[in-house]
Amino acid sequence: MTMAPGPARSVGRRVALRVVLLLASTGIGLALLEVGLRVTRPVALRVHGDRIVLPRNATLRIPAASSPDGEALVEIRNSLGFRGPEPPADFDRSLTIVAIGGSTTECFFLPDGETWPERLGELLAESLRDVWVANAGLDGHSTHGHLVLLEQGVLPLDPRVVLFLAGANDVANPSLNRFDRSALRSEDDLDLLTRAARHSHAAALFQNLLRDRQARELDHGHRRIDLAASPTRDLSEAERSRRVREMTEPFLAGYEANVRRLVRSCLDAGVLPVLVTQPALFGPAIDDATGVDLSRVEVGDDDGASRWTVLEAYNDVTRRVGREEGALVVDLARTMPKSSRFFYDFYHFSRDGAREVARRVEAELAPHLRERFPEFER
Repeated sequence: MTMAPGPARSVGRRVALRVVLLLASTGIGLALLEVGLRVTRPVALRVHGDRIVLPRNATLRIPAASSPDGEALVEIRNSLGFRGPEPPADFDRSLTIVAIGGSTTECFFLPDGETWPERLGELLAESLRDVWVANAGLDGHSTHGHLVLLEQGVLPLDPRVVLFLAGANDVANPSLNRFDRSALRSEDDLDLLTRAARHSHAAALFQNLLRDRQARELDHGHRRIDLAASPTRDLSEAERSRRVREMTEPFLAGYEANVRRLVRSCLDAGVLPVLVTQPALFGPAIDDATGVDLSRVEVGDDDGASRWTVLEAYNDVTRRVGREEGALVVDLARTMPKSSRFFYDFYHFSRDGAREVARRVEAELAPHLRERFPEFER
């Protein structure tokens, strides 16, 4: 039995009408979302595709439910969009320092005045005059983002010194090559989502959510951990070797190229680059507060020992580039104690940890600055 042409056309019209209504309602919904994001800006999106948009003169309110310590925070971003004090009026006659990095530099969940760049500024001021340290860390950023920020927002300021704490967000990140392409190529060569995110707040929100998910999968998200209750994992030697290869071999050459370009871009601009290696709360050590073996804690799909081997491969690149390019390397990865007193999760510093980082960076940086800029010595 065949359907008469009339009823068939009627069914086809109803299906087509439903498709049109669905597309129209979806389009209206996306348009309303876009307008709402542009007007209310409920989320401070700082990356639109491949472009960095900093919240200048902004007050960021972080609810207690979002903070690892359950503490509501109010943070100020200065006229440059960075954490820390306003730039000095006599910028050219000051010892100006900008710290670039990811979440371990921004210290997003530490109050104003408690981040390690701000603490570093206080310590440096004890032996050097007219010191200004800005915290240009951006949560989730890798060296690809550092390159964009350096070229778009930092080198045009003409600071005297730029610090780079890098490595953690470059580990086995599958979006790195795509971000690199989007940062360095024309719009015609961008992937569709990045191209849309350049112009759409809704697309930028979606892309940032994807990047946030990738960070959480690598255990880079912010959450207070209870080491004593943390699961353990013991990989076999074969599994450990395989995991290390997978997370290093495809990525180290690109990471090295980025770190080298960061250093050379500074040198070409007459800016002093300083590299800082990435510490972490896992690896071959016993936590002095809990007695937990940090080589056996579960970090993502790895045990602490294998993940530290991976991170140290990236740190080794940082050390080598610094040595070959003549840049000071503050080897925080080797000197920072692996203690839960100083970390609230595997990567991020507690308030005491930020003070310890500042102390260790200052101990190596201050003599270097006094030698390089003797006019600022007290």
